[in-house]
Amino acid sequence: MKVHPSVARALSVLNCIFAISHAFQPVPNALDHPSAPKSLTSICDASSADIILPTNRRTFIGKAAAVAHAVSIPSAIVSTSSASASAADGLPPITNKVLFDVRISRADGTFYVRDPKINERDGTTIDLSDEPFYGQLVFGLYGTKAPNHVQQFLSYVNAPYDVDNPFPSYSRSRFTTLDISSGLLIGGAIPGLDVTTLAGGNVLEYGGRVLQAKLWIEDRNTAAANGEKISHDRKGLLTHRNLDLTPSFGVTTLANSGSLDSTHTVFGCVLDDTGGFLDRVLDLPVLTESGKVSRTEINADASSGRLDDVGGALASSLFTAQRKVFRDAAKTFGDSRLDKVYDGKLLRRIEVTKVGLL
Repeated sequence: MKVHPSVARALSVLNCIFAISHAFQPVPNALDHPSAPKSLTSICDASSADIILPTNRRTFIGKAAAVAHAVSIPSAIVSTSSASASAADGLPPITNKVLFDVRISRADGTFYVRDPKINERDGTTIDLSDEPFYGQLVFGLYGTKAPNHVQQFLSYVNAPYDVDNPFPSYSRSRFTTLDISSGLLIGGAIPGLDVTTLAGGNVLEYGGRVLQAKLWIEDRNTAAANGEKISHDRKGLLTHRNLDLTPSFGVTTLANSGSLDSTHTVFGCVLDDTGGFLDRVLDLPVLTESGKVSRTEINADASSGRLDDVGGALASSLFTAQRKVFRDAAKTFGDSRLDKVYDGKLLRRIEVTKVGLL
């Protein structure tokens, strides 16, 4: 009879507990042991382990270690296990793990700690639903499948620290955009890092210095890159736009974003999402053609079957065409304010405060 994996896992845990409990044998006449507490007042200073003979303690530790080695209890998030779990899911093995500490601001863009007494004095109340969010993301990288992408990504994780000549780093980056159509959360935007033209080619400029810009592209002649590309067929995949010089990357937030397969390359995945960062981002307001709207509002409209009428659709398309003409004209005259207004812009500050290898 075939046993469901979850049932087999539960039985393994029970066997582990049973084996450990048999290793923990009490000593006969334990209170007569020299290390036993002499009174109730001294029992707090006595360790329960002192009432076990040294040989029994070693037996307990040895059996517990053996059972723990034989039975591995996976995390609640299946993908956090290791390379073997990735292979079981049809994904490449994980070669590197990277930690991102992230935070989401209040609606006013602040992160500071509010003092309730100050608000009581001026008569205002604190909106507890609008407090900053703090979480962690752990990315697993596919170094054997997309080695060049992983190398470029890690170069912004291991950026050397230099006060006088700082290097661009993900530790000072932001998540800026949520593409409503594909569900792609775009991060890796480093303030001050721009693409410029030098000697007929594109380079990166940061802190008044020109940095060498390498294409995030895989050599398809190598054995590692052979085979089919990884499809954007699940939530939490780490991807990068093809032929993009910048360190910006995307994280899929939908179960199926196959439209990205022709324009992006997957090079990793989210192993751990402490605090539910991705779900929190989906509820944030974003800027769209129809104004400020959240992902949850879009999903609600789709599920209810509510569609715009023909007149509304025509008006929307006309407005979009007119806006494109004015935006193109403004770019021609060098109006940089357009860089601050774009479709999919997240109307909250989402910052990365720390990165590191695990």
